[in-house]
Amino acid sequence: MIKFLFLCLCIIPTVVLAASDEFYDTSTIQEVETIYWLNQKQDSAIIYARWANFKLIKNFIDTVVLTATTTKNPVNLESADILLLMSPNQNELFKVYFTDGFITINGQSYTADSAVISKFRRINNSRIVKGDSIIPKALKRAFKSNG
Repeated sequence: MIKFLFLCLCIIPTVVLAASDEFYDTSTIQEVETIYWLNQKQDSAIIYARWANFKLIKNFIDTVVLTATTTKNPVNLESADILLLMSPNQNELFKVYFTDGFITINGQSYTADSAVISKFRRINNSRIVKGDSIIPKALKRAFKSNG
């Protein structure tokens, strides 16, 4: 009986830690080299990489996930902005959903500053208006390389 109790005490913390890694791994965000901000039809995207807005978006996501409270209520993702955070070899690391007041990663929603999300949306929309979107063909190639 004591061996069983000891085994349970050793296994349970490991299982809990493994489950928490499923939601977000703070070291993985550092591997993100490209962010694809998909349009509502998901047939075009704005690419963020290496510049100030790229770093601001990454830092915002990291800060929210590490410091914000989570919500138990489901967040409606139908009108969410979808960001694909990609590794250097174009593998998807995270899919992040921006909605008013929340970001969602792997089904877990975190409260976020609506004003900051609105600011990022305005920046993204201004880039769309300028014609910075990648064409659907280029986006499909990125998805194919993602596997």
